Amino acid sequence: MSVSYIKISMSALHHNMKVIRSRLPAEVRILATVKANAYGHGAVRTLQAALEEGFCAGSVARIEEGQELREAGFTCPVYTLGLPLPEEMEAGIEADLTMPVDDTVDLCALDRAAEARGKTARVMIAVDTGMNRIGVHPEDTDALWGKMGRFSHIQVCGTFTHMATADHKDKGAALRQLDRFDEALSHMKHDGGFAVSAANSAGVVDIPRSWYNLARPGIILYGIQPSDVMTNRLDLRPAMSLVSHVVHVQTLHKGEAVGYGGTFVADRDMKTATIPIGYADGYLRAQSNKADILIGGKR
Repeated sequence: MSVSYIKISMSALHHNMKVIRSRLPAEVRILATVKANAYGHGAVRTLQAALEEGFCAGSVARIEEGQELREAGFTCPVYTLGLPLPEEMEAGIEADLTMPVDDTVDLCALDRAAEARGKTARVMIAVDTGMNRIGVHPEDTDALWGKMGRFSHIQVCGTFTHMATADHKDKGAALRQLDRFDEALSHMKHDGGFAVSAANSAGVVDIPRSWYNLARPGIILYGIQPSDVMTNRLDLRPAMSLVSHVVHVQTLHKGEAVGYGGTFVADRDMKTATIPIGYADGYLRAQSNKADILIGGKR
């Protein structure tokens, strides 16, 4: 076993998922954001836990991540949140992933790729309400929606937007984004099975208006509050611990410094312990003198 390692608490993950499920009305479905290997927690085990706790689907950033979930045996809906490259579209269709679109160029390409494979491409319309990354502008949604009938191999499963400042104390900008999203929704003629999603982690915690019928929490799954200025605070438990061992103990005399930059200077004689954690473990120099550790249960 390595001297330093990551420990994942499945009980904490299940606890957080129960808290999230109880926070939202029963009619609001939930997908688990498991991109980047569930932020290091393990995408497969995290999505499995989420499905056990009543979540309906998973979301990832890239096509290849969705393929990995399919290869692991998941048959639930899997959403990709990043626009697919043209060369990725066939793979996304073959894996039955639900991909975002925001213009007719992507729709045409997906429709052709799906026709070539004798399949249907599942898509979500991305709406840009203020994040300014991807998405159709609300005022252009009517024109885009009006062209959907041209594509016989496209199934529009829903729409989504992403709030940029939902974790701020002042929710004004986030609420204005939801106003814009509602404007876009007014142009989409859909049935009851149409997914409408805006609630990220901060939206789940603080903005009930953002819940619509599909929430997509991310960081709160793993026990981290979206920010320290949230109006509400969920009972979350961090699921990840970085564990190591003390490999050296020595006496540090008053006035002596420790580590790169000498940012810690002893104000008295003291015992110091060396723990083998550094850049290679993802522990950045910027974290010097800012972290807490537990040794024998003592902080």
